[in-house]
Amino acid sequence: MAAVIGGFSWLGSFLDEKYHTNNFVWTIILGLLGVAIGLYLVIKEVLAISKEK
Repeated sequence: MAAVIGGFSWLGSFLDEKYHTNNFVWTIILGLLGVAIGLYLVIKEVLAISKEK
């Protein structure tokens, strides 16, 4: 989960630097997207584990 959030946040930071945005729009958007994807992956894994038992 941390790798997904970190990767998306890094990508957002890279895009903010590339396009010279002052309010970190890409970092915020992609960071939140990373959180959502990370939560989805964790919930999916927990449900798979609970079905096995």
